Parts: sequence; structure tokens; C-alpha cells
Amino acid sequence: MRFICDNTLGKLTKYLRILGFDTISINDLNMLNRYKNQDDPPLLFTKRMKTISYQPAIFIQSNRIQEQIEEIKNSIKPYINSHNFMTRCIGCNTLLESAEKTDIEARVPEYIYHHHEEFKVCSFCKKVYWEGTHTEQMKQWAEVLKILE
Repeated sequence: MRFICDNTLGKLTKYLRILGFDTISINDLNMLNRYKNQDDPPLLFTKRMKTISYQPAIFIQSNRIQEQIEEIKNSIKPYINSHNFMTRCIGCNTLLESAEKTDIEARVPEYIYHHHEEFKVCSFCKKVYWEGTHTEQMKQWAEVLKILE
């Protein structure tokens, strides 16, 4: 399942990508026209209450990320796959690829390089990822919200 978030939901976009969802962010709701006629159009999350003709859409009321996740949890739950958790670049949405440790040495802090063996890299924006304390925090976050089961 693919999702679209309007630019008022930047944090939600990031969290959906952490969960492994193909999630794009748009600034202009007029851009939605390109997705309307697809067989399986992406689900739009928006805080903009003005009338839009795009469907399917869910209007988000909260400003807090935990509450936003609660608002959409039932809509995303059928599509959650725990194997996709943290497989996308949170910045640009590209699927991450495994990287050789020697290839990323100059791109990570020395401590990280010497204390981790596995790295992933975004082939588009070149950001390097590794399983650090943030990974465990994100897993705990998903468990508290009962997203990953």
C-alpha cells in the first residue's frame, strides 16, 4: 500500500517510512490528480479541511505524532509487515540497500564504524543507516502503539 501525506504531516511521513510504507509527501494538493485514476490509488492523509475531491482520504485532526498514528492505525494495520520495518530512507523514501562496511567508513563516525557490522545505505541520497539505540526506541514505540505485532 502506498500513502501520500500533505506537507503539514512531515513527521507522520517519516514515521510511516520507518514502518516500511512507501510514503510520499506533497506540497500542492493539485498534484493529487496524477494519482486519481490509478487502479489502486494511494491513501491520502491530510490536515487540510478544505474540500478535496481526491479519494481515499483521511483527515487528521491531531498535531501530535502519537495521536496521529492512533487516528490512522486501523487504516494502516492491514498493510503492516514487520519485515519492512526500517527498510526505507526516512528522508527520501528510497528502499535501503546493504552496504559493505569498508565502503561507508568515511561516512560514519569512527565509534559507529568500529562498533557495528551491518550498514544500509540509500542509493538516492546516500544517507547511511545502522542499528543503534534509535532502532530499539522505534521498535518500542511501535510496540507501545500496538502497531507491530
